[in-house]
Amino acid sequence: MASQRYIVVGAGLAGCLIAWRLEQAGQTVTLIDSKQLPSASEVAGGIINPVTGRWMTKSWNFDACIGYAVTTYKALEKQFGISIYNPIPFIRYCQNEEDIKRIRRRMRNPRYANVLGEYFAIDKAQNMLTDTHGRFEVKQAAHVRLSLLLQTLRDHFSQKGWFQDSIFKYNLLKKGESSWYYDDIDTDHVIFCEGAGIRKNPWFNQLPLTPVKGETLTVECRGIQLPRSIYHRGKWLLPVEKNYFRIGATYDEHDLSEVPTEAGKGELLESIQALIAPQYTLQVKQHTAGLRPCTKDFRPFIGSHPTDRGLHVFNGLGSKGTLLAPELIRCFLDYLLKGLPLDSEIDCKRYL
Repeated sequence: MASQRYIVVGAGLAGCLIAWRLEQAGQTVTLIDSKQLPSASEVAGGIINPVTGRWMTKSWNFDACIGYAVTTYKALEKQFGISIYNPIPFIRYCQNEEDIKRIRRRMRNPRYANVLGEYFAIDKAQNMLTDTHGRFEVKQAAHVRLSLLLQTLRDHFSQKGWFQDSIFKYNLLKKGESSWYYDDIDTDHVIFCEGAGIRKNPWFNQLPLTPVKGETLTVECRGIQLPRSIYHRGKWLLPVEKNYFRIGATYDEHDLSEVPTEAGKGELLESIQALIAPQYTLQVKQHTAGLRPCTKDFRPFIGSHPTDRGLHVFNGLGSKGTLLAPELIRCFLDYLLKGLPLDSEIDCKRYL
């Protein structure tokens, strides 16, 4: 395989993993992103949740993606000597009778046998959490420590001299006869992994990205001691260390700023305060917000520009990037390096 030169724009989860996989394939990479810009990956909870939404549906492509996601995160742990992938019990609490009917219907479906565990009736002996309609177990859930993963890969590329901490300037990217030039870099390919920032990209801004704002909290709750699990009742509650928890996430299609709001904080606190017993109080320690790169048809944008050879896009993973990114990056690099076709369901040419 001939070595080529790549610029990857965006050092969130997708950009960092693409740069890492390209390095493994013997390619030369320049990763460009400003640490001062907002990053949805930094805000994201890093939760792999196989069953989501009000209707408790299996996440798109879960069965095809989960295996390679685990393999990828384990490989990163081994190479860098870090711990980032943590399988974790996931307990979802029913909020009403309709939830109970839905989950029982799902449990009768053979397709859900690998992701749904047992349903438990109301636990009246539980004195730390409020259980009004019972709960059920979600199997194959996990928590990925995204902040540690991103910092590790950015530091790795910085040490190699492959990371440029700066804002990418589109006007500096110029087309040559057989390559592209960016400032003093001569490159064969440019891969844009900008998340919501794609809306300003002159080559790919016609893709119908529909960003959705999400806010999360880190809170302190003294006295409460919960078994290591993710607890979900409208929002999720994730224990991170003694007395500290993360809460997420809101889903706002209208406010597309990346500024935390009092309304978002109130929504999160109200949801989780209804889950934990009334004698416990939550004290907010950190409040963050980011824009999920969602799409009109709920499928990613992956592929190449139709006329400008060498320009590519990898975007639109929405709130499922932790699950989807490893497998979809494998498909994308098979397309770039081996000439294999992309699945039409994810190929960006459906819109370009």
